[in-house]
Amino acid sequence: ERIKLNAVILKGRNDDEVVPLVEFARNRGVDISFIEEMPLGQISEHDRDSTYFSSDAVQQAISAEYPLIASAEVTGGPSRYFRMADSQIRVGLISPHSHNFCAACNRIRVTVEGQLLLCLGRENSVDLRRVVRRYPGDLERLKETIVEALQHKPERHYFNAADAPQIVRFMNMTGG
Repeated sequence: ERIKLNAVILKGRNDDEVVPLVEFARNRGVDISFIEEMPLGQISEHDRDSTYFSSDAVQQAISAEYPLIASAEVTGGPSRYFRMADSQIRVGLISPHSHNFCAACNRIRVTVEGQLLLCLGRENSVDLRRVVRRYPGDLERLKETIVEALQHKPERHYFNAADAPQIVRFMNMTGG
């Protein structure tokens, strides 16, 4: 029903593009969410601590041009939504660092290798591929495995941009 763009903003890299991205979304009538960079995988391309750009900084940059109005809208995801008085689009902020949303998180993901990830910020997972291969066609067993795994979904993740990443997999290995 709605198209939503996602953007990860890095200080000194693309933080000058926040307002132009909002203008792009406004002109096309699409929603946009800004996501704080998650410390997934070892990188040498940039220093995460020095490029960290908080959701609060994104909100301030947008509000300087387009005042944002907090919205009570919720979706299945972790975005905090805002509206603008003169536009129908939503601006979402996903803040795994600055506004930890774990208490309300209902997300799990399945990787291309069949690993059920219970949290992007933790390594714990369940091997669904093994279940499917060991019990072919047994959808009830697969469902039971997933339901049981949900009992072990962690309460929260612990991200610190200055620390070495605790998660060795990159988002492109995780899937979206």
